[in-house]
Amino acid sequence: MYIPIVLAAYWYPRHGVVFSIALSLGYLATALLIFEGGAEQIVSVVARAAVYVAIGAVVSLLSFRLREQEERYRGIFDNSEAGTLIIAPDDGTRIEEVNYVGATLLGSTIRGLIREPITRFIDDPETWDEFVAKIRRDGAAYGYETTLRRIDGSAVRALVSGGRLPGGRFVLTLIDITARKNAEDALREANARLNMLGRLTRNDLMAAVFGLLSRIAEGTRQFDDPAVRQYINSLEEDARLVQRRAEITRDYQDLGLRPPEWQPLQRVIREVVSCLLLPGISVRSWVERLEIFADPKLDQVFSNLIENAFRHGKTVSQIVITYQIQEDGLSIYIEDDGVGIPEADKEKIFAYGFGTDGGLGLFLVREILAITGMTIQETGTPGEGARFVIHVPPDGYRIV
Repeated sequence: MYIPIVLAAYWYPRHGVVFSIALSLGYLATALLIFEGGAEQIVSVVARAAVYVAIGAVVSLLSFRLREQEERYRGIFDNSEAGTLIIAPDDGTRIEEVNYVGATLLGSTIRGLIREPITRFIDDPETWDEFVAKIRRDGAAYGYETTLRRIDGSAVRALVSGGRLPGGRFVLTLIDITARKNAEDALREANARLNMLGRLTRNDLMAAVFGLLSRIAEGTRQFDDPAVRQYINSLEEDARLVQRRAEITRDYQDLGLRPPEWQPLQRVIREVVSCLLLPGISVRSWVERLEIFADPKLDQVFSNLIENAFRHGKTVSQIVITYQIQEDGLSIYIEDDGVGIPEADKEKIFAYGFGTDGGLGLFLVREILAITGMTIQETGTPGEGARFVIHVPPDGYRIV
């Protein structure tokens, strides 16, 4: 009696309870008609019939839940926008299952990939070995960029992640990033060309300014008229302003050319301070273990801020750099004890060409920080010192 109930409840879970009830009622009727006995025997027969129904209900419920879970995960597997593969446990390379996106990404069909070695499609064996070793060691590996070779030999750039499954299997997810990488390469190439054009233009401009300054110096020697001298001096001032701006932009010609990266802030500040001449000024930074996701020109940000404090702070004797974690991210404070910045100039100092020397330092500081979503403002008290606050978004910092 148990075998048909279990089989029926397992294969037809929606009708398993009904089948077990019907079978139990048949057993109960047959037993009561055939057997003659007292109340004790009747109770025994009824109890056994109830057990049949209970077994059918439990098996039906478990089978229904099992199939529901299987359908759910099968739907995720088949309909995922990422290519998904199950690797068999025998030698750790054979494809056991693959969804449509994965088969398309590898340039084949689902049936054509079953039992094929995944290593056939890997263009970088060393990266694959490292990836598999990490899965077996840590249980999962994420975000490995690699190049795959399709059946026809064409290359596709993919982001590969994987995890260990019971029974020695592991699952792979493949995301095609060929278009994104091609766009990044094209953008990088365009930036390189624009930077080269800017470099050539700046060199031509510097040569023209040098020639202009030479002619101005010659005119100064030739003319003694005060009005002419005054006019020539104004021309020289304008020419040197152009020269200074061209020299400043040289330091930022590669801005945005390389991708942002995680940078340990304490080391960045230490290297910046070691390259600056700051007589009589103490620079103390309390940013150990803090890393910032920023453009590689991050050192120029702190170089400008520290150098500006030295040049314009007048009475600066110390610069202190600290940070504080906020609800909406993290704030980095660069404070000095100089004369501070007037209220009317707190926003103007970040404008293009602000200042007596036409510098671009703080303008470019803001631009460098903006590449990775950071902002900067000045919140110091005039007469007590400058205080620059760099706000870092929540995903732009980490404590290591």
